[in-house]
Amino acid sequence: MRLPGLLLVGVTILAGLTGTASADADNKWGQLADQTYSEAVAAVNQADVTGVYVRAQYVAPLAWYAGQRFGWRDRRTQTWLHRLYALRTPTNGYGLGAEFDAFADGTVNPADTAYTITSAWHVGRVLITGYDGGGVSAGRVRQAANLIASLPLSAGERCPAYSEHSNDIGKPCVWNVSAAAVWFLDNAARRGLVTKPHKVATWRTEIHRHYREDLGGWTYQANSVKLQDPWHNVVTVLETLDSHPGFGATTLAGHFRNWPVSAANVDVLPYDCARAEANFAAIRFSATKPVTTPAAVLASRTAFVAMLPRIAHTCR
Repeated sequence: MRLPGLLLVGVTILAGLTGTASADADNKWGQLADQTYSEAVAAVNQADVTGVYVRAQYVAPLAWYAGQRFGWRDRRTQTWLHRLYALRTPTNGYGLGAEFDAFADGTVNPADTAYTITSAWHVGRVLITGYDGGGVSAGRVRQAANLIASLPLSAGERCPAYSEHSNDIGKPCVWNVSAAAVWFLDNAARRGLVTKPHKVATWRTEIHRHYREDLGGWTYQANSVKLQDPWHNVVTVLETLDSHPGFGATTLAGHFRNWPVSAANVDVLPYDCARAEANFAAIRFSATKPVTTPAAVLASRTAFVAMLPRIAHTCR
């Protein structure tokens, strides 16, 4: 297991793989990465022809893959990044481009709402990695960070709201959302791009305090009782690996006890390469499942396309 060097591994991964991705393309993880990218690009082209909206959460991983595969200043990468920037909300965050009732309580947010998880995680990780790679400007990171720093608060005022909209103020803390916000503001601050708000420490404490040792993970939100699904759990795990490697080792072990084999493990395998082979079939199945609509193809392929090169490089 790659537990002793968690923080070092995390920094290496975050820095990007430019110059090595092509060398990794001959292993099965690299080949799967190239396949998912090609199929996602075809789906974007089809969506553009038919007028289907392509969300920021789908564009961002394609920019991330391209940054690793071709270089962050390559024309292909920059094309994806500028397409991503064009999807910013009026408040310089990122959202769904569609109306959404986040808590299924009858309050529908408008299409131009910025969401915490989209801005800080789906897009935020790409902005940070692209900044490290020299392809994303400091200003682009600051725009998203300022949005996250100014978010309203959830119940108890100890975590960021699910979105910027008044509909989501005072709702229960959602742990993967809180973790994404903490991770992004932390990493922007480490690079000297923003001043980290004092409330981030409160948010982190609340996340870590709600880890359930009996469950080996987190519930989805503060008033839930059941273990959340693996896709949401990996976000919370990754925040702990980044901010508190000792605790992160505990949360990672808990995650793998619950889900030793899961497609969601694509995000955490670089921290425990010994598990990569056992997870390959599940990841390949989910990443290549036979779907036909552009939206379905993008939902499937882009969940994996940026992470597969990391596994190809780290676990070779």
